[in-house]
Amino acid sequence: EISGRVIDAESGTGLPAATVQLEGTFRGTITNNEGYFKIELEQLPARLMFRYIGFESDSLNITENMSEPVEIALKPTVTELGEIVVTEKDPGLSIMEIVIERKKLWRATLTNYRVDAYTRQSISNDTSIVSISESSSIAYWDESRGHKEIQISKTQTSNISEGENFAGVSYMPNFYDDNIEIAGYNMVGITHPNATRFYQFKLLEISQMDGKPVYKIEVTPRRELQPLFVGVAWVLGRDYALLEVDLRPNDVVNFPPPVQDFELAYKQQYSDYGGEYWLPVDMRVEGLIRIGLVGLRFPAINLRQVSRLSDYEINVEIPDSVYAQGTQMIRADSSFIEIGRIEVEPIPLTEEELIAYETIDSTSTLEEAFKPEGFLAKMLESSEERDRSGRSLGLDKFIPKGLSPVWRYNRMEGHHVGLKYDRQFNEVGLRTELFSGYSFHSEEWDIGVNVEKKVLTIDNTRLHLLMGFENQTSTRFISNLYTIGMNSLNTLLGSEDYFDYYRNERFSGGLRVQNIWSRTDLTMVFQRENHSSFDPDRVFDNSVFGWHKKRRDHIAINNGTLQSARFEIGYNLSSQTFGLTGHRQIRLMAEFSSDKIGSDFNFNKYAVILDWNVNTFYKRRLFANTLDLHLSAGTATGHLPLQRFGTIDGSMTRFSPFGSLKTRLNLPYEGKEYWLVTAEHNFRTIPFELLGLKKLADKGWGMIIFGGAGESTADGKYPDNLMISDGIHSEIGVSLNSVFGILRIDFAKRLDQPETFIGFSVPRYF
Repeated sequence: EISGRVIDAESGTGLPAATVQLEGTFRGTITNNEGYFKIELEQLPARLMFRYIGFESDSLNITENMSEPVEIALKPTVTELGEIVVTEKDPGLSIMEIVIERKKLWRATLTNYRVDAYTRQSISNDTSIVSISESSSIAYWDESRGHKEIQISKTQTSNISEGENFAGVSYMPNFYDDNIEIAGYNMVGITHPNATRFYQFKLLEISQMDGKPVYKIEVTPRRELQPLFVGVAWVLGRDYALLEVDLRPNDVVNFPPPVQDFELAYKQQYSDYGGEYWLPVDMRVEGLIRIGLVGLRFPAINLRQVSRLSDYEINVEIPDSVYAQGTQMIRADSSFIEIGRIEVEPIPLTEEELIAYETIDSTSTLEEAFKPEGFLAKMLESSEERDRSGRSLGLDKFIPKGLSPVWRYNRMEGHHVGLKYDRQFNEVGLRTELFSGYSFHSEEWDIGVNVEKKVLTIDNTRLHLLMGFENQTSTRFISNLYTIGMNSLNTLLGSEDYFDYYRNERFSGGLRVQNIWSRTDLTMVFQRENHSSFDPDRVFDNSVFGWHKKRRDHIAINNGTLQSARFEIGYNLSSQTFGLTGHRQIRLMAEFSSDKIGSDFNFNKYAVILDWNVNTFYKRRLFANTLDLHLSAGTATGHLPLQRFGTIDGSMTRFSPFGSLKTRLNLPYEGKEYWLVTAEHNFRTIPFELLGLKKLADKGWGMIIFGGAGESTADGKYPDNLMISDGIHSEIGVSLNSVFGILRIDFAKRLDQPETFIGFSVPRYF
């Protein structure tokens, strides 16, 4: 084991990240920030090569009788910038064009490698280091299978566990790659075949190393709205290969509130180790994240990482077992045959890191190190103190798990209160739901029980048995967007009641098959329902402040017994997010009812719902511009009862999520046949960036263009006051997205009639 220090011959200061290479091998290391290094040699004598950009390289013969530690003083080289002939091309551009062409040649024959790796991460607040984590590993790269890392050992300060030690190189970018992922952004590398379309390269100066010129080249983006790199690259002349890069992402790489500041800087060196392939020697990362809201500020999180790669084995056979597990980073176990074969020596700790290891104990938690400030933090702290002192009520100790209160309000029931018990028993594959409640105006009791039991599992396919009984007040039509709770608050405050109501006594049984195909579920339910109307004259026309207008007439249903079979098949089904996220899902539904099976109604009903989301522009950003589409449609044969009509959702007062007709205020459309198409394109912050409104862009404000059209019809004998559309309802509009990070403001214009709309909805983030 040889230790020593590499210093500047003139100033005597240590040279950080100087490379130390064992001559004639792929083995080496780098110095720490103070210039110290340590390397293990299998045999002596040996020859070490020392290199640092801007200094003359040097070498040292290592023998058994040599005293340690060794000190290597490198002399600065003379920087010169000779005469340059002025042409349309900057010399830096010409140099990088050759680098890109040379890379194509040697990369064509590089198929994989195996390398020993060491990584150290330290996290600091504004005053000191608060945690250190280290790992030694064997890393693999394969041109078709990507990166994989097998961790051999971990070390960390005592205030974090081994499970919280994420130090590693599997996610480390190689800046010689064409495409580089940084914080979720897919970025064009500076040696990408089309890099000259994205970057400007300018020659800054020329120095020497080992008798060859070294070109220092400035890298700046050509495209302001693309995520690209800014910084400097050093190119070794004659070989036309990258020696080192010092790059950071441009301002396009950022995050919306509550992230207030996000900075990353990368430094990486390369060596050919005397061969033809230029491979990473190290990776040094420095980052800063600052998070805060009004009344809540966290200390800045400073991240520093250093990784060292050594002992490359190139174009070797990699066992399939290495890539058998899905995650990029895994911990070595007894099945990994290479464990114990190598000892990966660390980069020496700096004095500051040594002190951190000595002083940080298990009580120095990260929560304490990054304790927030502000009035909201004090409120949270007070709540925590109350919990710790035992003064909180602790009601969770007395309320059974799964039990919750139920409340709703509408113009037929008035206030409804009750209890619901919903519990999942995973150990036996059982889910139970029981509920009961009383409506004070209609003077009706609700009661119900539903059971779902997993009865069979084959591979990833699961079969569930469904059974249930309910006797309750139901809505006459189903909304695809709004819940009963949302409508209750809306109605109580004086807005129009969105629904009509009837009594439904329902017995049901069926099957659900999850993953019958990939991400596809099938549900089959057979049900018998007894439907009865409320007296339309018994409407409870009231609100908490009495500010409401007289509400619309309540529409009675078609009374009778409905016995039917219902089928639904869904692909990639996801929960409702009101437009917060995009979906890619398809639902096909059918229901069949006939007097041949004891029903008072004869009909066949069919419906489809499609949601799809595609990236359009600026795909290399973390959040690309996106186009979201929604289609819903339905039709029926026979005489469809009113309580089975399909719906097109409008806005609920001024709340207008994606999938609604915003200019259809307070009410839906309903019909025996109906269709709805809505679309919106999320330009995110791009319009404000183009207009130079950087402050709005930094706050995450975006712009959305949307439009929609829908129609509902009903033939046959139905009440005149049904909410049928008068032809095709169409609209267009624009939204300001993520206003203050919590709001989306919608401005809509109806096209078939002279109506406008201003409302709000949930911001679209994904």
